[in-house]
Amino acid sequence: MLTSTIAVLLACLGFVLSDLVTSRGRRAEELSTLAQVIASNSTAALAFGDRAAAREVLNALRAQPSIVAACIYADRGEPFARYAPNASITLPRDLLADGFHNRGDRLSLFYAIRLDHERIGTLYIVSDARNQNARLKQYAMIAAGIVLVSLLSAFVLSSKLQRSISEPIVELARVAGNVSQHKDYTVRATPRMHTGDEIGALVTGFNSMLAEIELRDGSLLLHQTRLEETVALRTSELTVAKTAAEKAAEMNAQLARESALILNSATDGILGMDLNNRFTFINPAGERMLGTTLNDVRGESIHEAIHHSHADGTPFAEADCAHAQSMRRGESLAIMQDTFWRRDGTSFPVEFSSTPMFDEAGKQRGAVVMFRDVTERRAIERLKSEFVSTVSHELRTPLTSIRGALGLLSSGLLGPIAKKAQRMLEIAVNNTDRLIRLINDILDLERIDSGKVELVRAPVTANAVMVQAADGLQSMADEAGVRLVVEPATATLWGDSDRIIQTLTNLLGNAIKFSPRDTTVTLSGVARERDFLFSVADQGRGVPEEKLKTIFERFSQVDASDSRDKGGSGLGLAICKSIVDAHGGRIWAEKNDPAGSRFQFTIPLATPSTVALPAIDAPSAVEVLTPAAETGDVPMPTVLVVEDDVDLARVMTAALESHGMRTVHAARGSDAIQFCRHHVPSLIVLDLVLADMDGFAVVSAVRESATAGTIPLLVYSALDVRSADRSRLRLGPTEFLTKSRSSLADFEAHVIRLLENVHEGKHAA
Repeated sequence: MLTSTIAVLLACLGFVLSDLVTSRGRRAEELSTLAQVIASNSTAALAFGDRAAAREVLNALRAQPSIVAACIYADRGEPFARYAPNASITLPRDLLADGFHNRGDRLSLFYAIRLDHERIGTLYIVSDARNQNARLKQYAMIAAGIVLVSLLSAFVLSSKLQRSISEPIVELARVAGNVSQHKDYTVRATPRMHTGDEIGALVTGFNSMLAEIELRDGSLLLHQTRLEETVALRTSELTVAKTAAEKAAEMNAQLARESALILNSATDGILGMDLNNRFTFINPAGERMLGTTLNDVRGESIHEAIHHSHADGTPFAEADCAHAQSMRRGESLAIMQDTFWRRDGTSFPVEFSSTPMFDEAGKQRGAVVMFRDVTERRAIERLKSEFVSTVSHELRTPLTSIRGALGLLSSGLLGPIAKKAQRMLEIAVNNTDRLIRLINDILDLERIDSGKVELVRAPVTANAVMVQAADGLQSMADEAGVRLVVEPATATLWGDSDRIIQTLTNLLGNAIKFSPRDTTVTLSGVARERDFLFSVADQGRGVPEEKLKTIFERFSQVDASDSRDKGGSGLGLAICKSIVDAHGGRIWAEKNDPAGSRFQFTIPLATPSTVALPAIDAPSAVEVLTPAAETGDVPMPTVLVVEDDVDLARVMTAALESHGMRTVHAARGSDAIQFCRHHVPSLIVLDLVLADMDGFAVVSAVRESATAGTIPLLVYSALDVRSADRSRLRLGPTEFLTKSRSSLADFEAHVIRLLENVHEGKHAA
């Protein structure tokens, strides 16, 4: 009995101690395992500051009723996410050392959360140990009962029941040891004898406990699997989002670098300003041009810094500043001409534009100003202007002289010419005319494009300019065997009649040159709502479709041999385009049906208001003047030719003397003034560029004489006289001719018309 009693007591004690140790160890291991799982699953949430994800990880502890509280602390010790089903549970303010801590009937654990071996937070878990204590008490009571029953029945049953009692206890010990050692909760205690006594109840209870632990372990593993899947999914999503954010940041950084590189590499000045017109940015090119840096002008308005006065230094109000006006209106400024000032007080001419800046909401935030120093371009323009002026005088005058001399020779006025010599003269005349046309075309195109040729706008009858242009080319059409047809049109245009006729002449001349014999060139027009549409159609070879858009460019021709065979310069159509553009119209070419090309252009319409001036027929004027001079009714007219080019003067005097006029040549302006002080010529022919003075000074001196102030004047110069300068060149009746643009016959006709007007005035008096 003693042996049985001791055995029972030892078995009970061993069971209780084993269960206590095993239970505590298991609880510690379970708590440690749970802490590892939660710490692993909360790493991403803590690293990215996702409190919702951290709370979701902690909420998985609901499957563990023994867990009464849990909290995740950030690396600085402040709570990040917590789990406390019981509101009475108070979380510690100060973190203890990592490991287990017993507090009465509760077991707590502080566990480090690490990312890449670096601590990023702490996990705190509290487990309730009351169930374990109650179970231990229950085991103690069972053990006490067993001991009591054993003492009472040991005397009778000790020998017979020794095996039935010891074997279940040994079996329980074996199973408990196995569970404790291998954490295998699927094993069960199976005693050889099944009875309804305490041993059987103990085995049943033990097996039930194992079943419950197995169930909870399976549930925990399931939740752990789900948590791992959720964490993996969230980690994948965060990885994708992080990758996208990194790519976007890299792209933005690259764009910023490229923008900075563009701004720093730009040769034009670029500056930014706020709503108060104050500097916010200047690129390096702008700093170099303005001779300053952003720090030097920060806080200053653009007007105060660079735009405070005109080019001559006279100040103007900021209210008139183009930048300030653009900022107030919130509108862009197109390219404008102005003067900017440097910090050292010097200035330079610029072209600038201004564009407002708006944010995503459409609110104006400032403006960007782009400017360019045009000092060198202005200098080039001056050189080009001087070159054009030099070419005008140095080429036009000798060419006019050559053309006039050849014309006199070929006309036979200076004597008979042999047939071979006549042919050579014709070749020389044709090539001289071609050279004159080329020079005139180049100069015209340059002056039109540079805006130095003023359009003398007036009401123009469409039919009149069409007929006049066609009449001027009728002989060319007859020689080429081409029919020239003008379809009548009724409209009044607003434009420069001479330039419109020049455009029509160029287009008709081209159409005739490139038309086969026995074909028709048609000039027509129609009035539209706001403009008049001219149309020149031919039946020639036509312009290839690929060249219809480039045919108006300089020196653009359908065939390179055209300039030799047809005598063209390749500038005629470019001049036409410049003239039409200056009128505000449009010019284009298209294919004609069934063959040839059709050139069309528009000129604005005007209210009909024209003054018809009767044309004077040059031959009739000669017929009137010459007989009158011969009969003595009118003294032989004296023409004073003021021309520094002696060769041209000889040609002019020879042409005038062939009409019975007396000529006096003055190569210097002072000689002309001196002549007019003692004589009153019937007419003065004046060149504007003389050796000792210009033609303006000659007219001013002659105008002071009471008798000479009303002398008719023909300004015959290589320069194109602007309308603003013509008022300074008037004596009596005054007309203007440009050398090389007018033939010798035109010159003679103008002289005769002016003399005839003088004769008619005297006769009327």
